[in-house]
Amino acid sequence: MPSAQDIINKAMGEVGITEYPPNSNNVKYNTAYYGHEVSGSSYPWCCAFVWWVFAQFNPCLVKKTASCQDLGNWFNQQGRWHSDPQPGDVVFFHFNTNDRWTNHVGIVKDIKGGVIETIEGNTSVSSDDNGGAVMVRQRTSNIVGYGRPDYSEQAPGTDPGDPDVPGHEYQYGVDVSECQGSIDWQKVKESGISFACMRSTKKNGSVDATFEQNLAGCIQHGIDYSCYKYAYALNHDEARREADGVINLLKDRKMPIWYDVEDNSLISLGKDGIEGVILAFIGECKEAGFDVGIYCNKNWYDGYISQYLKDKYMFWVARYGKNTGQIDEQYKPTGRNIMAWQYTSKGIVAGISGNVDRDVIL
Repeated sequence: MPSAQDIINKAMGEVGITEYPPNSNNVKYNTAYYGHEVSGSSYPWCCAFVWWVFAQFNPCLVKKTASCQDLGNWFNQQGRWHSDPQPGDVVFFHFNTNDRWTNHVGIVKDIKGGVIETIEGNTSVSSDDNGGAVMVRQRTSNIVGYGRPDYSEQAPGTDPGDPDVPGHEYQYGVDVSECQGSIDWQKVKESGISFACMRSTKKNGSVDATFEQNLAGCIQHGIDYSCYKYAYALNHDEARREADGVINLLKDRKMPIWYDVEDNSLISLGKDGIEGVILAFIGECKEAGFDVGIYCNKNWYDGYISQYLKDKYMFWVARYGKNTGQIDEQYKPTGRNIMAWQYTSKGIVAGISGNVDRDVIL
């Protein structure tokens, strides 16, 4: 019986495979599934790819189907549907506005800094769910849920013996800006920090003074990275301008972007108005090829974030409790698509002067 790591390794070995000719859906996974070559728009193959990967092992741990909906329903019927990811899970997406509850699938490779790293068939940078290639993607949005095959052993990167976190150990991170000054990223890495989220631009649109230095430090020392933009926008045009500032900063340096929505000035917009501002920002970033998640505190998540956003996007939620600098499990936020928790603003990390926001992946 295969392990989760076996499945991931097999899927990674397929990265770079493409359909030929382009836009034909003629690819080896469809040939294996149907028993002969097929082509045409009636044969999208993301689900056939997932089935093919699992079918290389005995027993095959997923249902043989080329339908994303059918596979998702099967996981539900098996009692193996989850809202929190583990490596080796089958991840289900909903792209576009059709009436199907899911229309794309992949395999979870890793969870890094609030980002789901996946291996997907029939995808591309320009077309999430019909792109013609097997690729590793980084996802923060459009995720419906996860099907968990009945593996013979625990998923890689988990530790069921951890007494505080059933099923896995925390990955620890920080979010930083010029407020922290010059950071010694080697010491940060040695202290056990595995991811960082960096401020991109400030209210006036200028770049955070330490952004480039922090990015270079993360890359040099193998720390996963993303960036955030604090929201001041009060209408769609302002939100798009905020997004353009980040896009112009990043250019072709692809990384997840977190839209930090918690400023009191936005409250007067109401829940619908806030949703519109967020979607305008996300839309502009998505058009430029960036994945976007939403950061907010727990009060905002509960009171000002629409259910539509909670269902569609990943959330990084702050909840400090007594704010002692240490994790206090009783304040861990729960809710739809909350995948990261900023648990204190008074963290102490080697290599960073003074207090720093500290985070964990849930």
